[in-house]
Amino acid sequence: MKRTLTGCAALIALLFGGCSSPRSAHSAKPDQPYENAMDTGKSVYEIGQSSQAEAQYRTAMDRALMRDDAVAIHEAGFNLATVLLAQDQPRKTLQSLGTTEAALSLRNYADTSDLAVIRAAALYRLHDTVFASQAVERALKSPDSSIRERALYLSGLIAADLKQNSVLASRVADLASFHDVAATVDRLELTARLNLLQMQPELAYGEALSVAQKRRDSLDYRGMRRALSLAADAAEAAGHLPQAQALRQQESISQQIAVKQAGDVPEVSSTPGKITVQVQSTSTDQSGTGAGY
Repeated sequence: MKRTLTGCAALIALLFGGCSSPRSAHSAKPDQPYENAMDTGKSVYEIGQSSQAEAQYRTAMDRALMRDDAVAIHEAGFNLATVLLAQDQPRKTLQSLGTTEAALSLRNYADTSDLAVIRAAALYRLHDTVFASQAVERALKSPDSSIRERALYLSGLIAADLKQNSVLASRVADLASFHDVAATVDRLELTARLNLLQMQPELAYGEALSVAQKRRDSLDYRGMRRALSLAADAAEAAGHLPQAQALRQQESISQQIAVKQAGDVPEVSSTPGKITVQVQSTSTDQSGTGAGY
């Protein structure tokens, strides 16, 4: 069955990519209403219509529950949670994950490390670093390298927020073993955060600007805003107040337009510019809201 928003382990975590598992000659006949809802959900999400995508994935989830199919429940539940996070609704994301995980537990389906990354991202947005860290620890044990990469990145962001320099330095080192483009940019962002904590704002400033450009080029506008905010912090720490003010204004303008285009009001507890944990999903983030941390 298709994991339409998840992609395969070889795909970079911040890019949308449909990746279908090959069906064997003796596999079950596909459930067409489920397949249609999943395909339509992916298509509308890729053009920034997250509300329509949500409706499609809810339809797919209902169909998966009706056919008592644990794999389909996992797929639809992952995609639904990804879309809710993209809408800046971390509480609804957690509620949706709870429903999906309960359904999977009932059916003895244990491979849910990808859901743990989304849970960690939602908790991070709610500033619950304790439970976010616990969810990250689950994800770090995943056999899927793309899930581990996202978990390492989120763990580093949490460490940066808590000013845990040693943990952050470990995450920077851990990410060196991942060589895809997305992991390289994630590592550069964590490096910038580490340099800022280590009182090297000039280094952090240049690195953060580079990250902002790379996030922009990959259409990850939420990640871009996060990098602009980091660059502003670094510029301020370096005494470059005009640059810091300009960067904060750039971030603010982008955020305001993203919310306007999305047509949704983010939950109060979510933080503009904070992470876009685009777990295993894609980052054709045309709306600018992002499904990330």
